[in-house]
Amino acid sequence: MGRIFFFLVSIVAVLLAVAVFAPGLIPTATFKPRIEAAASAAIGREVTIGDDLSFRLLPRAAFHVEALTIANADGFDGDYLMRVAEADIGVNLFKLLANTVEVDRFVLTEPEINLARKADGAVNWNFAASDAEEGATDNDGARAPRDIRLGDVRIVGGRAHYSDAAAAKTYSAEDIDLNIFLKSLKEPLEVDGQMIFQGEPTVVDIVLTDLAAIIAGKPSNLKLDITIGATKAGADLNIETGETLRYSGPIDVDAPDLPAFAALVGTELADAPGFDRLSLSGEVDGGDDGLSLTDAQIGFDDIKAEGVLNLDWSGAKPKASGVLSTDKLDLRPYMPPPATSSEGFPEWSTAKMDFTSLRNIDADFDISANAIFLNDLEIGESRLKLRIDNGRMTTDIPELAMYGGQGSGRLVVNARGAKPSFSGNLDMNAVNTQPMSLDLLKNDNLLGLGSLKFDFTATGDSQAAIMSSLDGDGGFDIANGALKGVNIAQIVRAAAALQQGINPAALSTAVSAARGADETTDFSEFLSNFKITNGLVNTPTISLNGPYLTMSGNGTINLPLQTIDLRLSPRATTTVDGKEGRTVAVPMRVGGTFSEPTIAVDLEAYLRSGGVKQIRDLLGGIGKRKAAPADGDGAAPAEAEPQEETPEETALRALESIFGAPKEETPDQ
Repeated sequence: MGRIFFFLVSIVAVLLAVAVFAPGLIPTATFKPRIEAAASAAIGREVTIGDDLSFRLLPRAAFHVEALTIANADGFDGDYLMRVAEADIGVNLFKLLANTVEVDRFVLTEPEINLARKADGAVNWNFAASDAEEGATDNDGARAPRDIRLGDVRIVGGRAHYSDAAAAKTYSAEDIDLNIFLKSLKEPLEVDGQMIFQGEPTVVDIVLTDLAAIIAGKPSNLKLDITIGATKAGADLNIETGETLRYSGPIDVDAPDLPAFAALVGTELADAPGFDRLSLSGEVDGGDDGLSLTDAQIGFDDIKAEGVLNLDWSGAKPKASGVLSTDKLDLRPYMPPPATSSEGFPEWSTAKMDFTSLRNIDADFDISANAIFLNDLEIGESRLKLRIDNGRMTTDIPELAMYGGQGSGRLVVNARGAKPSFSGNLDMNAVNTQPMSLDLLKNDNLLGLGSLKFDFTATGDSQAAIMSSLDGDGGFDIANGALKGVNIAQIVRAAAALQQGINPAALSTAVSAARGADETTDFSEFLSNFKITNGLVNTPTISLNGPYLTMSGNGTINLPLQTIDLRLSPRATTTVDGKEGRTVAVPMRVGGTFSEPTIAVDLEAYLRSGGVKQIRDLLGGIGKRKAAPADGDGAAPAEAEPQEETPEETALRALESIFGAPKEETPDQ
């Protein structure tokens, strides 16, 4: 920063030297080479000026020059460091004789400045020859001006370009129109004006309270208000210049268009959900490559947080880190939207999911939140450690509150490759299963307090692809709950009535009632473990214990197809603890889909266990539906009289409600 300032001072010195000494070099055409040589020696670069020179001494010294050019440093692209179309200078000679520079008028028209920094750190504004002059000036008080006063100082139609190969970034400003005011070195330096910066209209208002301190390498105060496009920034900073720039103080930034703001600092955000707006305020302490913000108030999209924020933009990709707390951490805008359906469980979506926003920035945060929203999941007060490294997000959650329970978890989303991959684990205790079932399974039929363990991996760019590739294992153990919408014990007792003789009407009523919306299967413990391979969930152990009922079972759940096939062996008793009284066992089967699950007696297993005789005795040969009369045997009248249902037909209908309707037989051809 100090060298850039000295570069600008050197340019002013060149112009002033020409303005002061040119009147003594008449004729101009003859002595123009000497002027160029003297200016070149002053800054250690070749300086050329056009043939159109004009000046006057009275009533005040004035000077006009066109086509002023300062050559670029060796090894840098471009012919010139600076080029000025026109320069008009008015200086008070009497003040100059008193060792005070008082510029009445200093107008640069269409100046062009090209600044560059190489990958090795070398810069093209480092004037080697002028360093000695700077040192000599510092050691020779007689040569250093005691004061500088600026009157009408303007830049009109300027352009500036900065290329930083070390950071792989470029910045440009065009149509620069600035006004500069300085009554003396002891008075504030004021700069205001407008330009087009990085393609965005820009308005600046800057006040440097002590220019003399900056020249001496001492701290000073800088107040600035800048509007760049839709972005507004304000600061009141203590600044120090030297080999690097340092600043500290309160700042306030509001960027309602975050992609446009990121482009201003040389970062292109991928077109992805979220990353729409940013606001921050607090106490900043930073430099050329980054900053730290304490007492920070941060708004990122709809997320509001406070704490400590660190930003580092020294590399090709910005990095954010810090310790933050927030009331609500809503991550839904950055995740693929959940599938929706007007009825039942929605089908897995095949729409492509976009995780490219993870490539926009690297991050390392420790975050505490009162609530976290992640698609269909609502998580309570929790603490998480979030890291993003080149498109790979790792979220460790050592403290996780969810559905009334406590636990921990981990989620990894890797978006580095063509298709994202996922892995994670969840370990929860004392979870209220009904609201969790409603959010995850779209029904509230599972009640109780339970523990859950789950480890998984998956790959895919859609919900359907993820479910087809899902691998993992886990288990659950739910206590003191109920299965809503079915009374398994009542169905078992109804089926067992076949062994005792049957009242058909009572059997049909009992089975229908057992499947009522208000029916429940109460249990004291319900547990299972499972293993997932390519989306197929295998449950080798299912166990349920409750009043009047114990049950074991196994089966599979096909996640990609959303189908269920579980075989259960419930045993109903006539006493609460099952130690006394009568016990009946009837195999059952849970099938259907996630949207329309079914539960019925497992007819195949029931027949294998000896149920054939009871059915035959009950039906007496009516296990098949009566065939329609053949042609010529007499058709039923058009207005058939209503016939009373026979006990056998009532029994058949009851059995169909338990076992399912028998398949229609196809007549022989």
